[in-house]
Formats: sequence, structure tokens, C-alpha cells
Amino acid sequence: RFLATYNSLTDKHLVGYFSNARIRQHLQRSGLISRSGRIIPEKEYRLNAVRRDHQRYVQECLARAIFHKVLDMERHHQLEIKRKLEYSAKKERVQKIKVRLECRWLLMAPGSFEQFRRSVEDAIPVHSPHPPLGPRTHSGLHPLVTGDRAGRSQW
Repeated sequence: RFLATYNSLTDKHLVGYFSNARIRQHLQRSGLISRSGRIIPEKEYRLNAVRRDHQRYVQECLARAIFHKVLDMERHHQLEIKRKLEYSAKKERVQKIKVRLECRWLLMAPGSFEQFRRSVEDAIPVHSPHPPLGPRTHSGLHPLVTGDRAGRSQW
């Protein structure tokens, strides 16, 4: 019963021990005494401990949320880079095909080239930043794309 009510901070025989600067600093950091040297009651000490624990928990949650946000941003950035690389590779492949077709054009007879070019133009879709506003004509082109088929793709 006596030990349950005993408080070593108030023991007159330990005054010299608790007056040591290092010990007082440790007690202050632990939250057992105030800066002025006042002994913090147990109820207030427990309340302060709960507040500190809650503050640590909130900081950990915030750090975790920031970490996950950074991971998501990095993942998005990597996907964007991958998409751009794929687009560049696709563009390069199309350019190579165009160069090959130009080389074949030089070797072809004049009459057969027109038929060959139409079949290639129908096979390779033209991507425009603005979609056509109306239906296609019998030649497969939208009316806004002029009748000059050579203007559609510069061979």
C-alpha cells in the first residue's frame, strides 16, 4: 500500500539525485517535470502522453499518405514516358514505311503507282487532331479532305 502511493520525485532523500542537471533534463524530456521544476501530476502526465502518441500517429499517417502520393506520381510519370516512347517508335516506323514506299515508287511504272498508292493510303489511317464532321465519300475520304489525294500524304 505504501509503495502504491510512493513518489520518488518527492522523496527528501533523493533531492540531491534529482537536482543533477542531466537527470532533470531527462525528467523534462520524459514529461515528468515542467521546465520550472514543478512535478507533473499523473493524470496530466497520462493526458500529455496520449496527446504525444496521437500526434506521432497523425504524423505517420501523413508521411504514409505523402509516400503513396509520390509513388503514384512516379508511376504516372513512368507511364507517360512509356507512352511517349511508344508514340515515337510508332512515328519512326511510319516514317520508315513512307521512305520504303517512296523507294518503290521510283521503281514502279507510272500507271501502277496510283493504284498502289490508293491501297496504301487506305491501309494506313490518317490521324488528325480534329475528327471529321460528316460522313465519308465513296473514295473513303471525308468531304473536308480535298479531292487531291496526293495532298493527303506527301509521298
